[in-house]
Amino acid sequence: MKLSLEWLSEFVTFTTTDPEEIARRLTAHVGEVDDVEIQGKYLKDCCVGKVSNLRKHPGADKLNLCNVETDRGVKNIVCGGTNLREGMLVAFAHVGATVKHGDEKMTLKEAKIRGEKSEGMICAAEELELKDMFPAKKEDGERPVIELKVESGKWKVGMSLKEALGMDDVVFHIDNHAITHRADLFSHIGFARECVAIGIAKWKKKPEFKASKAGKQALPFKLIVEEKKLMPRYCACVIEIDGLGETPAWMKKRLRAVGWRPLNLPVDITNYVATEVGVPLHSFDLDDIRGDVHMRKAKEGEKITTLDGKEWKLPAGALILSDDEGIFDMLGIMGGLRSSTKNSTRRIYLHSASLDPVSIRFTVIATGHRTDAATVYEKTVPHITTEQGFFRALQLFLELAPGARAGSKIESYGDNGEGKPITFSASYAEGKLGTAIPEKTIVKIFEDLGCVVRAQKGTLRLGSGQASKKEKSLAVTPPLWRLKDLNGPHDLVEEVGRVYGFDKIPVTLPEASIAPPARDKRIHHLRDALGALGYMELVPLSLVGPELLKKCNLDPAKCVQVENPIGEEVSIMQPCVMPQILDHASRNMLLVGDALKTFHIGKIFLSGGGEVLAFGALIASRNETTPATEPFLRLKRDVLTALLHAGYQAEVTPGEPTPSTAHPGRVGDISVEGKTFGKLFEIHPAVRERFDLPHRAAGVTMDLDVLLKIAPKERHAKALPQFPAITYDVTMTLDRSKVLKGILEKIRISSPLLESVEVADIYSGKPLSKEQYNVTVRCTYRSPERTLTEEEVKEAHEVLMKGVA
Repeated sequence: MKLSLEWLSEFVTFTTTDPEEIARRLTAHVGEVDDVEIQGKYLKDCCVGKVSNLRKHPGADKLNLCNVETDRGVKNIVCGGTNLREGMLVAFAHVGATVKHGDEKMTLKEAKIRGEKSEGMICAAEELELKDMFPAKKEDGERPVIELKVESGKWKVGMSLKEALGMDDVVFHIDNHAITHRADLFSHIGFARECVAIGIAKWKKKPEFKASKAGKQALPFKLIVEEKKLMPRYCACVIEIDGLGETPAWMKKRLRAVGWRPLNLPVDITNYVATEVGVPLHSFDLDDIRGDVHMRKAKEGEKITTLDGKEWKLPAGALILSDDEGIFDMLGIMGGLRSSTKNSTRRIYLHSASLDPVSIRFTVIATGHRTDAATVYEKTVPHITTEQGFFRALQLFLELAPGARAGSKIESYGDNGEGKPITFSASYAEGKLGTAIPEKTIVKIFEDLGCVVRAQKGTLRLGSGQASKKEKSLAVTPPLWRLKDLNGPHDLVEEVGRVYGFDKIPVTLPEASIAPPARDKRIHHLRDALGALGYMELVPLSLVGPELLKKCNLDPAKCVQVENPIGEEVSIMQPCVMPQILDHASRNMLLVGDALKTFHIGKIFLSGGGEVLAFGALIASRNETTPATEPFLRLKRDVLTALLHAGYQAEVTPGEPTPSTAHPGRVGDISVEGKTFGKLFEIHPAVRERFDLPHRAAGVTMDLDVLLKIAPKERHAKALPQFPAITYDVTMTLDRSKVLKGILEKIRISSPLLESVEVADIYSGKPLSKEQYNVTVRCTYRSPERTLTEEEVKEAHEVLMKGVA
């Protein structure tokens, strides 16, 4: 975004004349100024010269000898310009002037070129940074110099070139990223308001936008708006002219200053209004429009040739205008070549629109065609700006175009919106900004920004997490050009802070306790224990796809759907942790030794609403298993060990097969103090096959929200035993119908000398029947007071054996 200081000065009077100070204040309060461009920086010691004599250089075929009349007399010049001729007015640089030579600067000195004296330079456009003003033409040859012919009648030989070209402006280059939320700032009027608000300028004349006198007849075609939500505000009319006319010098000067190249009067007026008011407009040759005009979405593959002569294949959904011959305008981006204004144009269809910013950005990305208009439209042009820009453009057409007159009534639909009062107070501002600002100052800030302010008594709603309270407050109604970004007190306090000046707010270091908060380490203990047992933690996304859920016997339709997923595989919030764990196992099974051991802790999302912190783990065997290496038993042992490490003495009891991936006959409930919070299960063979798991696998799921509500037991360290232990292994043959838990409990209470009872091994197979298995129980005897003798341990062990016989 470029701002002309001379243009701004039409609306406001600056209190400072220093461009650097203006740039500093704009950067501090409004948006970052990247550069301050002083026009004509290469025009010092340059003047309008006249070639009074031209002849060939005797020693060079491509050089000429010239006599140039200047403000310092006639100068002898050696020049290679291919478009030189006698009587030509040129841009002349005296000895001592600084010009550009490639990417470097060069100060001119008197020199001899091939034996001929040269006392200065006849300049080309690039040497004075005037390429935009004097673009190269093919007929001028390879090395043209500037020819001052457009307004030569007004120029006198010897006149300062800076004065002659009107290069007396200062241009501020504003970083677009700093104002991307403010569509009203893509205009000179928008920045004029800001200059007044931040105190560096006073209004000279506030811009007024009144409707010009329009015709009585309707448009010569029917305008059919098929997508009113995507074009909520629209103004248009027909203008009849006797000829295109000539763009006035003052308008060309301003357009060039901010980067526009003057083309013809209709185009220049729309570009001028876009930069002054902030809404890109377009003028069409009405005689090139055939039949009714439709504002609609493009269909996939429709084409348009735009003003730059390029043909574009449009995506479905691009906003366009079309008639009986096809598309003639890519709305908000660029007009079509077919309907552009030209020398023969005598009837102009002028329009101004507010457009859906999402649709504009979508089309820009899909086509790769970014324009200045699109940059503004994707910021959401305010409805009032659409109307004001149209009135201003109509006014300029009627004033500047030869014989201009309104050829129809103004076609207008949609409204400019209405501001809703926002409750605000000085105490709210103080609470957010950390400094007290007088209410009078706050009111002035709002009024300078265009807000309507009135005092009121009522409840001030401070926002989330803060109690509302009753106090004297202000009702602030934002102006129509700020309806998008001023929606609550949080927006208003930002305006107060930036206009008042963040540099005026005292710097206060934050104060807070550095004592670490109390931390719940139970989940960390669970993680650490499983890590020590050889498990790997997975950290997948909480998003899954319908195909993965179906493989786990889950119905995707009953899960929480993502409204705008980037792909089908991440279109559902995970309802369970097991699908992600099984998916990982299917892709990594061949990378492990005997078994894959993984776990995951993450949020799961319930179809009825709400979230649960869940735990899941898996052991998948890569080889044929034995009772001793059964994944179900291994996972049971590891999970109970990890829970014990976290402070919970858990137990597993037979349970119902609720997990969708569970084998119906091999499911257990995990509970602590009678509260069930998890399921231990073998993976169903059908599920195992879908995930290419070669042998048995077991899984566990736990609701950690339930578990963490149960108080853990403190774990106390015990001293190392001072006396040796005596160990006996007992192997028993049991029927599969007999529960081992009861036998172990009997053994544990059989003798006070027993320190521990553990299952050392389990075996099934020949010579045992299918209904039998062998279990080896390891009994460890120890006394904390003395060394036990073999005889007393044998005696105790015999009692044990009789009890379990």
